[in-house]
Amino acid sequence: MTLRHPAALLGAIAGVLLAAAAAAQTPAPTAAAPAARPPAPLPTAIPTRPAPSAEAIKEGKALFAKFVQGLGGADKVHKVHDVWTRGLVTAKTPQGDMAMDVQTTMVFPDKISQQVDAPFGRMAMVATATGAFIVGPNAVQDLPPAMKEELLRQVRRVPLLVAQKADDPKLVVAAAGTEKVGDVEARILDVNFDGAAVRWYLDPTTFRILRSTHTSAGPQGEAKIVSDYSDYKLVEGYPVAFHLEVATNGEKDQTLALEECKINPGAEAKLFEKPIFPTPAPAAPPTPAAKP
Repeated sequence: MTLRHPAALLGAIAGVLLAAAAAAQTPAPTAAAPAARPPAPLPTAIPTRPAPSAEAIKEGKALFAKFVQGLGGADKVHKVHDVWTRGLVTAKTPQGDMAMDVQTTMVFPDKISQQVDAPFGRMAMVATATGAFIVGPNAVQDLPPAMKEELLRQVRRVPLLVAQKADDPKLVVAAAGTEKVGDVEARILDVNFDGAAVRWYLDPTTFRILRSTHTSAGPQGEAKIVSDYSDYKLVEGYPVAFHLEVATNGEKDQTLALEECKINPGAEAKLFEKPIFPTPAPAAPPTPAAKP
């Protein structure tokens, strides 16, 4: 059983990890069941929006400051360095709906490890600055560099991480008007951090994210991912969305119901290390036959 767009699911989950005002795509990974062939290479370029005007940037910075304040302020967001979550993901596949228990560990700014328990068995996907791989029951497979970069872009879209980068010159934010999300006239904020672009739809009262959209690269090409956030709860004082619904190219295909979220629990380094599977021991030489 395979998923239509594993990178999109990673992005969605990564995005909800700390929906700090709403945060998760990705990432996290539900790639297909352990595959017999290597994943198809991904496109390396993702289209970006036209350069924002100076006025839009000025308004965007003011809106972004309110977003950060809604998380408790700059000092508070900088205290977060790792996040662990567990939840139930339901994804539509060609074979029907598939339910998966997903545990995700993220270490800012560039590490994500996700364990998935699905009907086809247990697997894990890991992405760091030095590489990415997928682990099946008895084998490990490297992911192409382009897929690694896409997964790391998903990490760079996580709202809490972005909130920590308010003074980073790699962060560009711009206001883009308003749009209805349900009954709320949401304020739109375009965010681009180090090449990872996403559009947030913010509640004008709480400045929590109600919806996010971004373009994700996958084996079948680029896809538009729309994620709707709800059921906010406070975890260590941070607002976390415990429910996420995702649509890929206009089709609702993934739902995440978060069950647990821990902030700064301390991530084990071995989660990001490539496992070495045991190999059979050399056969013992035959015992010489006894001489008569």
